[in-house]
Amino acid sequence: MPSVLDPDWVRDGLLAPTSQQVQWIKFQQRNVFMAGFAVFMTIMAFAVVGVVTASILSAVLYVVGRRRARLGISSGRAKNVGAVAPFVGLLWLVVAFLIYVAISNGLAHQDCGLSGDPYVTLPNGYVLGSLNTYSGYIKAPGYETGMPVAGPGYVRSIIDLKFSDPYFVGTQFDHETSSVRSFVFDTRTLEFRASEGRPLDPTSQSALDAWGDAQTHVHTDPDSYWKMYYRYRHRWPKYVFLAILAAGEFGIFFYVRESWKRPLQPTI
Repeated sequence: MPSVLDPDWVRDGLLAPTSQQVQWIKFQQRNVFMAGFAVFMTIMAFAVVGVVTASILSAVLYVVGRRRARLGISSGRAKNVGAVAPFVGLLWLVVAFLIYVAISNGLAHQDCGLSGDPYVTLPNGYVLGSLNTYSGYIKAPGYETGMPVAGPGYVRSIIDLKFSDPYFVGTQFDHETSSVRSFVFDTRTLEFRASEGRPLDPTSQSALDAWGDAQTHVHTDPDSYWKMYYRYRHRWPKYVFLAILAAGEFGIFFYVRESWKRPLQPTI
């Protein structure tokens, strides 16, 4: 029987939308929107803070540089160098971050940490991720996830997850029965086996409550798939990012410092 937690049945015209289903569809759409919106607002917040900080520092350095030039301590261009340097530093931050994103995606095979769909690549080549940050999944190399909670080369709607070579063992929320069930996924054959959960009326409030309870377990269980996600997430791309950022910012700092140390030389 179609579930209130499977809105595609409604969109495909296979089930008349009930008030519960309408609420769930809106809830799912809101989660998708909020995941992307949160990333956008985070980036915008950093951008605003960066521009404001660079503007204040630019004004301060301009005033100091002009004063040093008047005193003959620095050259006349010291104030211009000081005014521009903070914005160059901000630009370098953006460049370093873009390099970090490319390294995370291309070399570490994981998201950069600012994504609505975080993922990591496990040692066996499988991708472990969380669609819209709340729907855990695993997928074999070369496969993509689909609407069913399990399909060719993937399992999604995961709550708990362990890997015992060659098996993924865990629990998932089954939308058709609105219940939690155990599963085993064989990485050699891509065979998926699952137990039968205790069915709930898919049109009832209990179905929504069961899904909410499952999401609580996702974040609190000791075997939550998030635990495996953080265990296999590489830290070295962040260190590379910090090294690239520090190298550029120190270079800018020393350039400003040297330009302030050179007084205007009289021409003969």
